[in-house]
Formats: sequence, C-alpha cells, structure tokens
Amino acid sequence: MEAPELSRTFYVFRYTIVEESQAQLYSVPLPVPKGKAAVKALGVNGPDKYFLKNGVNYSFVGFKWARPTDDFDFPADRFIIGKLAKKRLTETGTHIPGDIVMSPQEDWIGLITIFDTDSQHIIIEKNWKFGNPEQTETALQTGLSREIFDTYNCSVFVKGRTKEHLFWNLVKESAEIYSLELKLISPNILDANKKARKALEDLKNIFMQDEIEIALRNEAGKLIVPEAPVADYINYISEGEGSWKLTSKKRDGRKKTFSSFQNIDTLELPIPEPSKPFAVEAESGEIPKKDILRLVSTTFHALEKYSEG
Repeated sequence: MEAPELSRTFYVFRYTIVEESQAQLYSVPLPVPKGKAAVKALGVNGPDKYFLKNGVNYSFVGFKWARPTDDFDFPADRFIIGKLAKKRLTETGTHIPGDIVMSPQEDWIGLITIFDTDSQHIIIEKNWKFGNPEQTETALQTGLSREIFDTYNCSVFVKGRTKEHLFWNLVKESAEIYSLELKLISPNILDANKKARKALEDLKNIFMQDEIEIALRNEAGKLIVPEAPVADYINYISEGEGSWKLTSKKRDGRKKTFSSFQNIDTLELPIPEPSKPFAVEAESGEIPKKDILRLVSTTFHALEKYSEG
C-alpha cells in the first residue's frame, strides 16, 4: 500500500533584474533568458554559496538543473532546484552527575526552493522557523544581488506575487484610511501593467532610479484611494514588481497596518519524503529522484495560471 502523498505550502516570489545605466568595465551581457543570470549566484552544479545578512548566515545549498523525463514533463534547462538555508544557534543540554551543561550547536533550517529562469518566479517552502515572508524575500534578494551585480552590472529585486482583490477588499472594509505606501520597481525586463510601466519608464529616463516610493498620508483618516490611477499600480505590484502598505481603521474601530507581505500568493505542492536528501548523480549533475521531478512538474503546471492571466 502506497503512503499518502505529502504536500506543503510554498510562497510565490518573482525576481526582477534591472540593468544599471553606468556600465562596468568587466560586465558581461545578460544571458537569454535573462532569468539565467541567477545560475552563478546559486552555485548551480558547484559548491554551496554562503552569504551574510544582518549578522545571520545563509546559504544556497545543492542547486541543480532539473531534467524532465518521460514520466515528468516540463521544459528542459528552465528549472533549478535546491534549498535556501539559514543558520541558527541553539543550546543543547548534556546531563553530567549533579548538573546540566549547556553547549551551543548549529541549527540549519533549509527551505526547498525552485527557480523558474524563464518566468523569473521563485517558489519557496513556507516555514515559520525560517522567518516571515519579508525576511525570506530579503534573504533571497541579498543572496542573488552581489554575484549578479558584479557579473552583469544589474540590480536584483525579489518581491512576492499578490492578488489585487485582497488590497481592494481592505480598502472597502476600512472606515478610515490614514496612509498608503507604494514601492514600485523601475521597469526593465518583466511584462507587467503597461500603463504603470510606461509612467515608470518616463521617470527612469529622467531620474535613473531603481525603485520609486509613493507615500500618501492623512492624519485625520480621510485619505481617498480611488481606483484610477491606483489600480494600475496595484496590478503592477501584484505581478511581483513592488509592494504596498495600508494603514486604516476597520469598521469595528481597530486601527491596523496591512501589507502585501501578508498576502503573498501560495501554492500547495507535493514534497519529497522528509528523510530523503536532495541526492544528486555525480556523473550527470542531475536530480534523479522521482519525487523531486514530480515537484518541479507540478510547479511548472501551477505557474501556467500566471501566464494565462
């Protein structure tokens, strides 16, 4: 009798690559598709990559290309799978006669992570032990940034995909609105909302900014959030090119700040058995395990909804 298939929740992020205006002397052209700029940063088929953020150690661990088979069909040379890991220190107690001696031990938390180098999505396991979505987003962006900038003279931004209607539900449910903050990544590569993209392109031609922040406030709670032109920017953000933060008072009298980080899209995907590591064939560098391939294949079909929408 087969064991029931396990599943787990995964966040849906997207990474945007923005070319810097001033060329570096030794930068190289971006690959095609441009999402493959992440390959070197992830250490694909090479040693694990380590990096530091706010005094915390992270690592891209065991990233390999996933190769399709007859049983699991998805595009070749498109998906990279491995783990994003975070090191924590924990104390363990050892019993000796008359006492308990505490000693620090490394505790690495690893999240199964899939990069779609074509659509530039990052599918990453949800685990509260690792941190909240904003911390996960920041770790991914930090790990990718240095290598991609040094190699291609490009900045990298990682943002979660969100659903527009969740933002508008909050607006409709608010009796008073005190502030709205929008962060928008300057357009360069992804095909997001055309109106918002054109407006940001015009500004970038003038100011050469990588990111735009819009902060609207009314201390009396009388801020108005009209569908036009705000909808264009919320749509732009929902595709993984920015973030929003709304401070309002609900009709029950509670004042609270809501953000896109609390509304990141998720997918329920099959996972490998917890006891089995990401075994890799030394000769081919491929991930042979059928459960890994099933995960990638399911991810590929789940991501098709974004291209269709």
